[in-house]
Amino acid sequence: MLALNLGRWSSVAAGVLACTGVPLAAQPTPPGDGQAAAPGEAQPSTNAMVNLIRLLVAQGTITQENGDALIRQAEAEANQAQLAAGELPPPPAGAIRVPYVPEIVRNQIRDDIRAEVMQQARAERWAAPDQAAPAWVNNLRVSADVRFRSQSDLFAADNADDIIDFAGINDAPGGFDFIGDINNVPLLNTREDRIGRLRLRARLGAEFDLGKFATLGIRLATGEDSGPISTNQILGGGLAKRNIWLDEAYLKLSPGEGLSATFGRFRNPFVSTDLLFDRDLKFDGMVVAADAGPLIGEGFTLAARAGAFPLDFGPADFPDTRQNKRNYDAKWLLSGQIEGGAELAEGVEFRAAAALHHFRNVQGELSEPCLFNGFNIGIGTNDPTECSTDGTRAFFPRKGNTLFFIRNIAFPAGDTAAASARQFVGQVYGFSVLDLNAAVSFPIGAVSAFVRGNYLRNLAFERGDECRFGPIAPPLTNVVSVNGNENACTALNPAQVDSGNAGYLVRVGIGHTQPRKWREWSLSADYRHLETDAVLDSLTDSDFHLGGTNTQGYSVAGTVGVSDGVTLTGRWLSANEITGRALGIDVFQLDLDAEF
Repeated sequence: MLALNLGRWSSVAAGVLACTGVPLAAQPTPPGDGQAAAPGEAQPSTNAMVNLIRLLVAQGTITQENGDALIRQAEAEANQAQLAAGELPPPPAGAIRVPYVPEIVRNQIRDDIRAEVMQQARAERWAAPDQAAPAWVNNLRVSADVRFRSQSDLFAADNADDIIDFAGINDAPGGFDFIGDINNVPLLNTREDRIGRLRLRARLGAEFDLGKFATLGIRLATGEDSGPISTNQILGGGLAKRNIWLDEAYLKLSPGEGLSATFGRFRNPFVSTDLLFDRDLKFDGMVVAADAGPLIGEGFTLAARAGAFPLDFGPADFPDTRQNKRNYDAKWLLSGQIEGGAELAEGVEFRAAAALHHFRNVQGELSEPCLFNGFNIGIGTNDPTECSTDGTRAFFPRKGNTLFFIRNIAFPAGDTAAASARQFVGQVYGFSVLDLNAAVSFPIGAVSAFVRGNYLRNLAFERGDECRFGPIAPPLTNVVSVNGNENACTALNPAQVDSGNAGYLVRVGIGHTQPRKWREWSLSADYRHLETDAVLDSLTDSDFHLGGTNTQGYSVAGTVGVSDGVTLTGRWLSANEITGRALGIDVFQLDLDAEF
């Protein structure tokens, strides 16, 4: 191989190239300039020695192989010389070298950018040039949504027409008089369709971070009444103004990673479906949560929650018409849940949860003998409105649960015609609900699909509770007459109580998890079966079968995004009774929903 002292040759390279017509200042070095190019394709280099070697190769003085080796040697020596002189070698092909920018230039660039941004801010009115936004703005998150709904309620032609509205019974001042007002018993509509009735739901909420460990939340919402399970407002009514209620108000403390405690009024903190709790239901009280996910490894989740929620403390001065007050057993919901999950494969997730929801003191109790048009027996004071166990009446009853009259009405001797029979109704059974949930989700192309199951059982359901007060207070609802006898607690030919304590739901879906943009979509369908006393009928889904228990059927729904934050949803719900009087109800809902 030919070896040359390139340092000695470099001193004469410029003169040789000048004589041969090769320019000294050529174009920028093309990619791959470190290797000899094919004949006719090489371009002049900024390195004079490289150009000289290429010329020698072209004239046949040296071989192509020796020329390539000399070029590599020339470039290496040139780089070493540049480093010794404090210079940097040329950057690799495609690289950009940023030179040092003096501080005075950097300051000028900064000032120019700031002036341009502030000019735009003043023009668009989104910031004041001489006033910074308050620090608390960075800790505030605001949300809002409005839903416009058209709903049609369709009733089967052979439905029973004598189903009592027990919410109206318990709302009557002093109880409903089944003697004086027997012809005015409130009844539910079960046969006349209601087409295209318009409803509105509006909610406005905010969360504010109070330092590192505390969050304050509040939300307002519409609602037809103070009931716990719906924030819908029926339109019409002569353009009257609409009600606004306090929907949420809470303080959440997060003292450590995975630990939290929430106090006030807040959303359902448990994994559940609308088979047990309506989607709009809010919880009053407190809940603590511990998430062990960060401790058990990636791809797994494990968490536990426990809460205490007061349902009713009762009036402080009960009974308010007596000097001697009575103890009132407060009603509570005590709940605990453990949940976990795992990523079974890429994009495939499994989740499961088990919970126990114990309702304390919600079971109705029979009162002491109670007289309304004379004297309360054993007390001797005029008492026109209250009996000893009025506080145990069912709250916001819908339909389905097994109920009984809780007042032990006493009639004055020889004056039964003038007597009053004002009554409230209470729950025959207690409630302690075991709630089991499981779900699996998996990707399908650009969307995902899921399968979810829910099983629940009322563990406090006892058949012996049906007649615990004997024939004086038998069950009123879910009773099957025997030989014309409607009393299930008599000794001869007793009627039968047809009730149950279990429920289940299976739901499937496909599409985007939460459609919120144009052309995003989702489809879902479910089948459910909910027996009479599996859950409290006041808290379950208010749409399916128009609320309550003792129902089975299916629903299908589809959602499509029509704009950013705006969706259109159609939903069909078809339900029938499980037992008792015929009651088939189909519901169609069309929702236009916007949120931010």
